[in-house]
Amino acid sequence: MPLGACIASPPRIGYARGVKPMFLVLLAACTSSQTEETAPPTCDPAPSGAWSGDTAFTDRTEPWGLVDVQGGRLQTVDLDGDRYPDLVVTQLFGNTRDDLTADPPVRYHYVLMNRPGADGGRTFVDETEASGFLQNRDGGVGSSATLFVYGDVDNDGDLDAFAGRFLDQATDDATGDCSEILLNDGAGHFTLAVRSDLCALDGFPVTAASFTDYDADGTLDLWQVAFYEAYGESNYADQDRLFHGNGDGTFTDVTASMGLELRHGRTTDDLLERDVRRPAYGASACDIDGDSLPDLVATNYGRAWNQLWQNQGDSFVEIGQEAGFDDDENVTYTDNLWYACWYPTYGTADDPEPTVRCGGSFPDNYWTPGYDDQPARLAGNSFTTVCSDIDNDGDNDMYTANIVHDWAGESADPTELLLNDGSGHFERAPNDENGLGRDRRGSWNEGDLHAAFFDFDNDGWKDIVLGSSDYEDTHVWLWRQESPGQFEDVTDASGLNHPWPAGMAIADFDLDGDLDFVTGSSYQRSGSPWTTREVHLYENTGPIGNWVRLEGLPVGTRVDLTSGGITQTQEVSGGYGHAGIQNDTALHFGLGDACFIDTIVVTAPGGAQTVHADQIGNQALVLE
Repeated sequence: MPLGACIASPPRIGYARGVKPMFLVLLAACTSSQTEETAPPTCDPAPSGAWSGDTAFTDRTEPWGLVDVQGGRLQTVDLDGDRYPDLVVTQLFGNTRDDLTADPPVRYHYVLMNRPGADGGRTFVDETEASGFLQNRDGGVGSSATLFVYGDVDNDGDLDAFAGRFLDQATDDATGDCSEILLNDGAGHFTLAVRSDLCALDGFPVTAASFTDYDADGTLDLWQVAFYEAYGESNYADQDRLFHGNGDGTFTDVTASMGLELRHGRTTDDLLERDVRRPAYGASACDIDGDSLPDLVATNYGRAWNQLWQNQGDSFVEIGQEAGFDDDENVTYTDNLWYACWYPTYGTADDPEPTVRCGGSFPDNYWTPGYDDQPARLAGNSFTTVCSDIDNDGDNDMYTANIVHDWAGESADPTELLLNDGSGHFERAPNDENGLGRDRRGSWNEGDLHAAFFDFDNDGWKDIVLGSSDYEDTHVWLWRQESPGQFEDVTDASGLNHPWPAGMAIADFDLDGDLDFVTGSSYQRSGSPWTTREVHLYENTGPIGNWVRLEGLPVGTRVDLTSGGITQTQEVSGGYGHAGIQNDTALHFGLGDACFIDTIVVTAPGGAQTVHADQIGNQALVLE
C-alpha cells in the first residue's frame, strides 16, 4: 500500500500453498477528509524520545488484578482472539490436581483473561474454571499439568494448548492424568482432544516443549524433552521425543523414524558417550542454518552436553559439537572444590589445598576420578536456550541460561551469548568483552533459569532479560544493547530489579506500543525475600521509539523487517526454554526514530515467501 493512502478495505496478499493470506488493518484516525476506518497511522519521525536511562518499568501488579496470583511458570498469548494478550500461571511440579471446592481452594493454575479495567485501563480477570483448562478425564475440575505451550494444531485460526505433565518412574501417580492437547473454540474455551501418542500413562518426565512445523506441511508438530527417568533413583535420562501433528489435535510419535532416538544408559561409563540420552530442562525450535526448516534444541542439565539437532528434511542429525553449541570447550577441572577434597589422598603434592570443608559423605562421594574429570561431565547446568537474531545480521543466535556455582570452577559453562556466522556455526561472545559479565565476589551462585530477547525501548535492537533465582543476590537482569553486540546493565535504572524471580512472560498487554514484563517470585531456598510465589507485572512506562506489531502469523513463520537502514529478523515461537516459556505470538518490532518500513518479508516453514513494501510505523498489521 502506498504510504499515506486511505483504502476502502484491507489488501489481500497472496501466499503460496500452505501459507495463510495476510490482511493489513491500519489502526489510527484519518484526517477530516478521510473515514475513520481507512486512516493511516500517525508516526512522528522524531518520536517523543528514546530511553534516556530513567525508569522504564513500573510495578503495576495491583491495578492488573494480580495481587493474589501465585506461580512460577508463565505464558502469555491471546487465547480469545481479542488481540489483547492473556496470561496463564502455573505452580511448580506436583502430583495432585487443583481443588477449587476446598476451603481454602487449592490452586495450581490460573487462566487470566485480559479485560477492560477501571478508568479506561486493562486488568486480568480470573476465568480459570470457565476456560476449561482444568478439565480432566474423570469429568471433574482439576489438572496436574505442569507446563503449557500454545499453537494452532487444528488450523482453525486460534491457539490451542499442549498441557504437559511431569511424571517420572520414581513417582506414584495419584491422578491417572497424562500430557494432553486442549482445543480452543476461538473464544478461549478449551476441550480435551482425543488422546494420542502424547499420553504416557506409565509416566513421562516432560520438562519442556515447543510447537514447530518440522516437515513444512502446514500442520504443527511438537518437540518435547525429558528429565531423568527416575529422579533421585537413577542417573539415566528418558528419551526426548518428536511428535508429528495430524491436524486434528492428535499426534504420532516419530522420534525413531526421524533419527532422534538415543541409547539408554546402562552403566556409568555409558553416560560419557554422545549417543546416550541426557536429562533436558529446556526445548527450543528455530532455523539455525537458514534453510527454512526448523532445527531442534535440547538444553541439558547435569553438566551434560547440550544438543542441537539439524533438520535435513527427512531426518535429524545431532551437530552440537561441530556447531560450537554443546559446551564452551573448557574442560579444566583442577579448580573444582570437590576435586580439591579428593586429591590430598589420591592427587600429587603440586595440587592446591582445598578451600572448602571436605568432611561428610557429599564431597567425599561427589568426585569420582575417571568420571567427573571427563568432558561429558564438564559442560553446563543448562535450563533455557533463547534462539533469535540479536545482532540484526539475518541469522538466529543463541543465548543459553545456566546455573553456575563457585565450587564448580571454570569448567562450568556460564550463561553466554553464541553468535551465528550465518551457516549454523556459533562463536561464543565472552561476557567480559560484551558487557554481559557480572561480579563474582566471595561464595557466589548464578541461578539463571529463564531468559528472553526483547526490544524494551523500541530502538530497533533487541535487549536481553535474564531471570536468575533461588540463591543469594539473584534477581532479574536487564541488559540494553547500546551498540551492535555491546550491552549495558540497566537493571536498576530500568526498574526491573525483581529479586529471586520465577518464570517470565513478555507482551504488550495494554497495546500501547511497548513491551511489558511479568514474573513470579521464588522462595525455594532460605534467603529469599518472598514468602509466596506472588506474580508481579512491570508495565513499560518509559519513553520509547516507534514500533510496528505483526499479528496472526502461524508458529514457525520468519519475518525480516527493514526500516531505517536496519533489517530485523524474528520467528514466531511455539514455546521455548525451561518449563514452557511463551511470549505473545504477535511479533513486536521497535523502529527507533524511523517511521517508514521499507519491506516486510514473510517466510513460511519450507521457504514460501511474501514481500510487502512501503508501510508506516506505529500500527498493528493484522496478519490472518
